[in-house]
Formats: sequence, structure tokens, C-alpha cells
Amino acid sequence: MRIAITGGTGSLGQALVRRLLKDGAERIVVFSRDEVKQARMAEELGDSPPMRWMLGDVRDRDRLEAALWGCEVVIAAAALKRVDAVSGHPDELMKTNILGIYNTIHAAIAVGVKKVLVISSDKAVAPLNLYGASKFFAEQMAVTANRYAWPRGTYVGAVRWGNVLGSRGSAAHVFRRQALLGQPLTITDLDMTRFIITMDEAVDFCLSAIAGLRGGEIFVPVLPAARVFDLALAAAEVWNGLTTSPALMIGRRLGGEKLHEVLLSEDEVPRTLRQHLVDPPEIRYVIPPPLHDWNPAAIWAGTSLPPDFSYTSGTTDRRLSVADLIPLLKAMPEEAW
Repeated sequence: MRIAITGGTGSLGQALVRRLLKDGAERIVVFSRDEVKQARMAEELGDSPPMRWMLGDVRDRDRLEAALWGCEVVIAAAALKRVDAVSGHPDELMKTNILGIYNTIHAAIAVGVKKVLVISSDKAVAPLNLYGASKFFAEQMAVTANRYAWPRGTYVGAVRWGNVLGSRGSAAHVFRRQALLGQPLTITDLDMTRFIITMDEAVDFCLSAIAGLRGGEIFVPVLPAARVFDLALAAAEVWNGLTTSPALMIGRRLGGEKLHEVLLSEDEVPRTLRQHLVDPPEIRYVIPPPLHDWNPAAIWAGTSLPPDFSYTSGTTDRRLSVADLIPLLKAMPEEAW
């Protein structure tokens, strides 16, 4: 596989690179604007022949075309994603999260890339903040781009999940730093819940989605959920040996923060399918495009969901306890932090 990853020095990008190297990828292009992170990655990974280090910004389409030339697959992971940090900067959010996806898709089409996978977020569902709105727009571009991409041999789709466990800026990442420093763990709401996906699971899901991508789908993993407070208790146990930890209630973050994550909207449920994969074994949801005039004969395999189906972190019966979360945190590799 010849693959490029925009935002390739981020948490997900680095995990993807390690997996792709292990799997024997022919070429791996890391595209990002941070030369320091690229240098650190190159030092950690050593002199690996498949690696290509490309400085650039997704706001620059010409640079993207140069970077994507000869690749078969692009994973579009570059994004501004901190809800509180971007809430007052819609212009910058638009340039990276919306225009950046537009540029990535069009650059991929221009140089003959076969598949483009856009990394989305639960916050794209009924968006409550600017970040969610930008991800909703990016999803819609990933779907409708197939009108002109599919006839030219480029298939575009998206994956949607919440925060990846241990990714930079995630709750687990914040709790780890606070626990190691002996600080109170900051909690926004005792009832807040989040879906839990590990970095390895996120990488697996990306590669599975790429393999199954036909053009216009949004893939959603089947995930357990947990109370954020329980995640804090698990972090306190793992990193400072406490079975309980003093918590500092700070209220919900500025910019709009949901109490529970939602991965399928009520309007999406009627057309969403549950897919059972055999090799590798996996259960996932796929949301086919509501209109697919680029391939009107397309039929997506899967089982329809019940009309009253709900997929939120607050209602799922797959709930992780503190005891369940502790081994997940312990299993995270050091480079994930």
C-alpha cells in the first residue's frame, strides 16, 4: 500500500504509521506542518525506506498535490479539534477543518488517488459547537465529493467516533498529567459519559473502512461507553496508586460541550446498516449516502436497525466500570502519551 496521512504527526497519525510499517507498506507519506514533530518521529522510527516526510499545510492545495502524488490511499486526519480553543476562531477552523478537507479531496482526485478516508467526530452529529459544525461540513463534503470523484476512480468516505483513549488533549491524557503531578482531576459533570475507543481499535477501524470503502459511506464503530468520572478514578489508580482521587468540578468547557456523545442521529438510523465482517471479525455500522447518483445501482449489505434504535454514550448498555478501564489505560504504549 502507498498511503499518505495528513496530520500525520498527530496521535492517530503516529499510530497509523507504526502499524503500516509493521504491515509492510510500500510508501508512507507523513504530511504535517510541524517540523519538530516530524523530526522526533523520524528519530524514533529510524531510517525506514517507506517513509516520506512532507512539510506542508492542508490549506495549500498545490503542496498537497505534490505530497499525494503516487499514493493509492489518503487518510485525512489533519484538524483543529480542541472545542474550547477554537470556539472563538471560526475563520481558522474553517481554513483547516473545512477548506483543508476540500483541498485534500481535490488534490487526491487530481493526482489519481484511489481512496480518501476523512476522520470525523461524534460532534458532527447535531453539532453544538463550531468544531462539530466544521466536522459535519467535512462529512458532507466526503459524501457528495463522490459525484465528481467516483467517475474519475476516486472513492471518498468517512469514519466517525469520539475521542480516542490517550490521544493528545483527550480526557485520559489530561487525567494522566494531573495524576502524575498529584493535582486534583478536573471534572466537568459527574453524569457525563463518553464512548471509549483505544488507539489500536481506531487504527484497525481506519484500515477496515479503507478496505470496504465504495464511495459516500460514513463508517461508525460499535463501542462501549463510560462515565468520565469513572475514567478519572481509573487514571488516579493507574498513575498515582489512589483508589479515589479528589476531583475539581470546573463545569462544561466553553464553546459547547455535550453531556453524552451521539454517534448516530435519529434521522440517520432508518438508513443505517449493521454489518458483520468475517475477516477480520468486526461489527460496525455503515451510513450509506442518502443520494448516490454517482452510482445509482449501489446496494449496501447489512441489517437494518430497529426504528427506535439509539446510539448514545448515555443510553448504551455496554458500560465500562472503573475496573474495566484500568487495564485499558495500563495497556496504552508509552508513545501514545
